Amino acid sequence: MRVSVEEIIQRTIAKVNSELRKLSLAIHDNPEVALKEVKACKLLTDYLETKRYKVERNVGGLNTAFIASYTSPAGNKGLNIGFCSEYDALPHIGHGCGHNLIAVSGIAMLLAISEVLDKCSIPGTVKLFGTPAEEAIGGKIIMQQQGVFEGTDILMMVHPSQGYSGSWHSQCSLSMVVEYFGKASHAAMAPWEGINAGSAATIAMQTIGVLREQFKPEWRAHGIIAVGGQVANAIPDYSRIEYTVRAGNTDDLKIIRDRVLKCFKAAALVTGCTHKVKEEYAYLDNQDNPVLGRMYEGLMREMYNVPLFPNAGGSTDFGNLSHNYITLHGMYDLADTGVPNHSKQFTEDARTEAAHERTMFAAEAISRIAARCLVDQDFWDSVKRAYCNKLA
Repeated sequence: MRVSVEEIIQRTIAKVNSELRKLSLAIHDNPEVALKEVKACKLLTDYLETKRYKVERNVGGLNTAFIASYTSPAGNKGLNIGFCSEYDALPHIGHGCGHNLIAVSGIAMLLAISEVLDKCSIPGTVKLFGTPAEEAIGGKIIMQQQGVFEGTDILMMVHPSQGYSGSWHSQCSLSMVVEYFGKASHAAMAPWEGINAGSAATIAMQTIGVLREQFKPEWRAHGIIAVGGQVANAIPDYSRIEYTVRAGNTDDLKIIRDRVLKCFKAAALVTGCTHKVKEEYAYLDNQDNPVLGRMYEGLMREMYNVPLFPNAGGSTDFGNLSHNYITLHGMYDLADTGVPNHSKQFTEDARTEAAHERTMFAAEAISRIAARCLVDQDFWDSVKRAYCNKLA
């Protein structure tokens, strides 16, 4: 009996559904923040080795990054397909972005396409990239700089949200840590002897607040005073701000960055403090391939009667990959409630059975798209043309 590619994918994912559910819950119940995802990384890589995948750990200089790979018995002359898993959590919130689900979706897609390569005798290679620190630092950016993704023809992943989309244009973002250094003194006996680093942080925040009047509607600037002082009766000699700016493109991001840096500098100048700014890697805007995106949205419409996810808000280090590779960052609806990511309710929803089943459906949809790239040369040519047109 002849079995279709779609049936191979569906059966493969169904076979491991309960195993992946257990993995997802184990990661959800033990949330680990950026670059500390030791338990999650071990759970995932140990599982992959039980499925006889070749697993490379400590990839790109990151001890919680990995690659699992499989080459078809027909050889490696075909496409090199890559999927991405994320598994870091948010501080104090846990898996409020559903990375426990993204982790197992990557495994599902890897297993499905491995089976397609094997059963259909199609030459090619499939890899799962374990990518830590998406919520902070930008693990994919570091891995890309280290050449980890080189040789990959296409990179794909799924992400839970409040709707579905195959063309999510995320915002560029840049995070900064600003430190102010002043001089401590007794706040009652000799305040004039002090230089108030806490005041510098306050002025910086207020100045940026005033600056927002000149922001474009899609620009964002948000942050916190992480350290403002220790006790009320002492002039603080140290403060720290954690700040993020966002824009729709890299040119606008540079404009916001330059303006905000002036606010930080002005706060130091007016208070007499010195200051230091540390910038993290900039997350670039995500640019999904339109041919892949249309197919994904068509498949998702078969399952969900929910609106497309709006192209507003949020950033991802996957966006950096989309500027150099053919990519698809498929969004899918987590719970049909409209609850936003990075919330306590989203964290709770991310461990439900319904959320897991939706994740497996999204993984199946992405796998079907990847398989079509393998077996339909005309489709793959159209994907490549769309990518070249983007670069033109």
